[in-house]
Amino acid sequence: MPMRKIVMLGANARTQRSVSSIQLPAEYSPSASSAPYFNYSPDDFILDLRSHQSDEIYENGNSNHEKDEKKALKELLHERWENAKQYNAFNYPLNCMYRCLDGKYDLSMQLNIERGELRRKPMHFKNIKEPFNHLRFNFAKLHDHEILFYLKCDTDPISNDLLDRHLVAVNASPLERDHSLIVPSVNKCSPQVLTLQAVRIAVDLMLLVDDDMFHILFNSLLGQASVNHLHLHAMYWPYDSDLINRKCEPLHDVPNVYVIRPPVWICPAIVFQLDSLDNYEQFKMNIYKCVEHLTESNQAHNLFLARAQPIRTTGAEKEEDRRGERPQLVTCYVFPRMNMIGAKPPSNFNPAANELAGNLTSYTIRFFESANEQSVIRIIEEEASLDDDTFRSLCFDLADVLIGRSVGTSRPQDLDTLAGLTSPEIDELRDSFQSFMPRSPSIRHRSSTRAQSDEGSK
Repeated sequence: MPMRKIVMLGANARTQRSVSSIQLPAEYSPSASSAPYFNYSPDDFILDLRSHQSDEIYENGNSNHEKDEKKALKELLHERWENAKQYNAFNYPLNCMYRCLDGKYDLSMQLNIERGELRRKPMHFKNIKEPFNHLRFNFAKLHDHEILFYLKCDTDPISNDLLDRHLVAVNASPLERDHSLIVPSVNKCSPQVLTLQAVRIAVDLMLLVDDDMFHILFNSLLGQASVNHLHLHAMYWPYDSDLINRKCEPLHDVPNVYVIRPPVWICPAIVFQLDSLDNYEQFKMNIYKCVEHLTESNQAHNLFLARAQPIRTTGAEKEEDRRGERPQLVTCYVFPRMNMIGAKPPSNFNPAANELAGNLTSYTIRFFESANEQSVIRIIEEEASLDDDTFRSLCFDLADVLIGRSVGTSRPQDLDTLAGLTSPEIDELRDSFQSFMPRSPSIRHRSSTRAQSDEGSK
């Protein structure tokens, strides 16, 4: 009897099989990157940064040995970011200057000429939701030395897909030290639309980093995002945003959700705060529902996550914690904003998430030296800030979404007066007014001055 030839599975890519119940792609390699994993659990979360720092001082070196062996996220991020310099992972060395602007809002401004000249050219977008395009630049094309580390939660997996890889990578055109990119499920190649999973990663990282200068930011398409591949920014900023000191107001009948608007702050925002780990799931879900509604409404938006004192709805517009006694809690500011169609080249500054929080980056020495608070607010009003009526209408809809009511239930009838009109009819109605008042403060001033001079000449 002739002997049958036995063909071994796995002899080539076409016949390779996995011994597990999940079939891996033929090109998949578990050692594709030398970047380490950062493993964490909810036990590592820091709810209140202030009490955590006090506990460390109290223990004075008597900390748990196991925790000492595990490198903190802040240390790992800095070590890996500095190590990436030897591979020329950055477009330029950081050489930034700062100045604080006089005025009501304590704005800070960075001069970063290299970022304006050497960063990747922003892509052109027409909608908040655009399909992912493999032909354009995306983070699946990152080199190994650009990947800092991967994220993994030991007790509660970030994703149910075993092939998902959630990475932190360098930002090749950084704003500050350790400025990095968070890319959830990089292998999924998702477009730049915030998912619940991405919100969860952002909140987790905020709870893991023991530094009140650490922030996480998100820019939607039409809201200054330059790459259509889901990512967030993780970075430090050397000055506190005065936004964290401002009074808020409740979002109608929604518990634990707030609103801040001019003149309390330079532009309107929806505010969420995590005041107890028991509210961890609700906190994430509220942020996600808010952003999901904005996305489905094709409304551009920016997110700014920071450590802030407990939210106030009474008292002065601004109260600083000069003695360092109040808790520092993870707080998320969602800025609905004007849609910016097309790619805008960097000029003075581009109002994205960090800028709407009062942390500005100037690309020219001329603007850096000459800018004042009024000129900055004028640019934000003209290029980003929603008018009060639009924001007010949006707040009623968001209240319905967060409570679980039908959208429009809470909206007063007077807000729906123009709802049935077409765009040409609205334009015709606008043109029928003899005059209108622009929102920019400097233009208002010039208009009033001109009117007074006309009256004096009569």
